[in-house]
Amino acid sequence: MLLALMLAFVLEMAAWWWASQTARGTSLQGPIWLGLGAALCALAAVVLLWRQLGAATRATRRARQLLASSLDTLDVGLEIWDEHDRLVLYNKKINLIYKGFHTPADIGQTFEALMRAKLKRQLIPAAIGCEQEWLAQRLASRGTHKAHTLKELTRNQWVNFYETRTSEGYLVAAWVDVTELVLKGKVLEANNQRLAQQTAMDGLTGLANRRRFDEALTVEWQRAARGGTPLSLLMVDIDHFKNYNDNYGHLAGDQCLRRVSSVLSRCVRRAGELVARYGGEEFVLLLPGADMAHACEIAQMCLDLMQQECVAHAASPTSVHVTLSIGVACALPDAMLDDPASLVNAADAAMYRAKSSGRAHYEVADQADWEIDDNTPRTQPTPLS
Repeated sequence: MLLALMLAFVLEMAAWWWASQTARGTSLQGPIWLGLGAALCALAAVVLLWRQLGAATRATRRARQLLASSLDTLDVGLEIWDEHDRLVLYNKKINLIYKGFHTPADIGQTFEALMRAKLKRQLIPAAIGCEQEWLAQRLASRGTHKAHTLKELTRNQWVNFYETRTSEGYLVAAWVDVTELVLKGKVLEANNQRLAQQTAMDGLTGLANRRRFDEALTVEWQRAARGGTPLSLLMVDIDHFKNYNDNYGHLAGDQCLRRVSSVLSRCVRRAGELVARYGGEEFVLLLPGADMAHACEIAQMCLDLMQQECVAHAASPTSVHVTLSIGVACALPDAMLDDPASLVNAADAAMYRAKSSGRAHYEVADQADWEIDDNTPRTQPTPLS
């Protein structure tokens, strides 16, 4: 259309010039062709430039469309902002991550203006109820998320987010939906924790097992050595438990172990105190920070609560009910010189002395109980009585 108008204009100007020269009686043959040639050359130049401009415009439009369609195929939400922080481009994925977050009308708007509009419409769940604080923090951190930042957009929706600036001052923001990975990671973590608990727990009684006790003993021994605090241990054995199993059967024996476990668990209340099944019918109570007096109080509580439990034991020569024999040991550990096993040995020796002296009571470890029979030279911890 424009080309036709330009051609008509050139012909009109040529006709006007012809008429004016004819009226003057001027010879027109040379100048006419010269003028027409110049006009046609000018017209050809204009046409060429117009075609080049049109081709460049179409190429730019095609390139932009190709870029937009290419970005829409990515499984990453993308935003591009210019040097004045105005939105230039976004892809479809961003609206799948943030439901209905951007519209075509957002193009050309500044980040702050858009965020204020989104906050007003409550499109940013994490900012609901603290809109101004969220916006101030977001503006202050704008363009600083160079590394992946894990963000929880909504309950059980997670994204990795980062921003980077180009050399021209443009800012590219990327959002990667990692919800599936995070949820799988949470399930894996929960399974690992459950597995760790199972490996540290006695399956029958639900108490800590021998492995867990050994780990706790080492930790508490070192902590007591650093702090200069006492560490006490109770070794507990069910009296005549073999007779109980022979008389009532192993299923009843298992139930008896559970009831004893329940009694012992009610006797520990302080942080760090641990009840564990040591093996068979033996249990241990680890009492960090407890001196001998307190350890003996706990031992007596175990005996009293077990008596109140009234678990029948017709095959026991000691009592008509299940009873316990307990050995009590207490020491001030030395992390560099002492062996935590010595505390176990002392409590075990005291427990066997209780069994050999009538059962159903506790005995306190004496100096002889701390002696070691092997040939390895060691310095013993300071026993407390």
